[in-house]
Amino acid sequence: MGRKLSSIFFAVPFLAISLAAHADPQMLGVIQTASAVPLHCTSAGCTAELTSICLHEERPTPTTGYPYSPHNPDAMQVMGVQHDGQVVDLSPAGILKFAAARGFTTVKVSVPATVIAELGLASVSVNVANPLTLVPGKPSNSGAPLHEADIELGAGPMRTTATGIVDQNTDTMHASQVLARMIDVLPQWDKASTDLRAGVWQSAAVPHAENLSDVGRNRAKITYNRCYRQTRIGDKTLRGCLAEAHDDFVRDLNVKYWEAVKAGS
Repeated sequence: MGRKLSSIFFAVPFLAISLAAHADPQMLGVIQTASAVPLHCTSAGCTAELTSICLHEERPTPTTGYPYSPHNPDAMQVMGVQHDGQVVDLSPAGILKFAAARGFTTVKVSVPATVIAELGLASVSVNVANPLTLVPGKPSNSGAPLHEADIELGAGPMRTTATGIVDQNTDTMHASQVLARMIDVLPQWDKASTDLRAGVWQSAAVPHAENLSDVGRNRAKITYNRCYRQTRIGDKTLRGCLAEAHDDFVRDLNVKYWEAVKAGS
């Protein structure tokens, strides 16, 4: 009898882990941007990182590259500049692609090269003017799928709670966004050149400075200076250090949101 009970107790946690592993991942909230975010273009298309949070703590964290789709695409503004200098407003639908980048703290927004060529764009930028909610984009065959009621709850009351705790904490979120702008221009795998390391604050952060809170801007500058010193030698890259700091900022506020959701449930 003891062996049977022991087997049952060991099986229950294993079952919970198994179900969680096969559940649909978390819905994500993309944080409102303080200014338009420029996408950086290569032959493969144009991309940028956007700060995000997890709306469903109990669901699995998305793997890198997991596709997402916007629940309320009208929260975004997309602006393109054509090769002749003409500025055009673009609809996000059919243009923007979203995918998880680093867990739940960052999503990659991209415009495929085919779209860039078709529209004749020299550059493109995205502004998240209002709280944006992303829903996992793959068809669900999981043991715990997201139902319509889950999506409406996540995009409605839960996103509203997150807005008050996270989006409106401009000091932390502005700091995170400045770090994201620097991360965008630093090489993903290799170490940045000496000139790029020294100039990335001026080239990537300063253009957004006038739209930021003083505290947020100063926190980002302190973080950049620290990471610059720490990555002068060794294998750690400036991009990697800034990414760790960005994600720490986001997690701290995300935990406060999770606690608020639990307290209200």
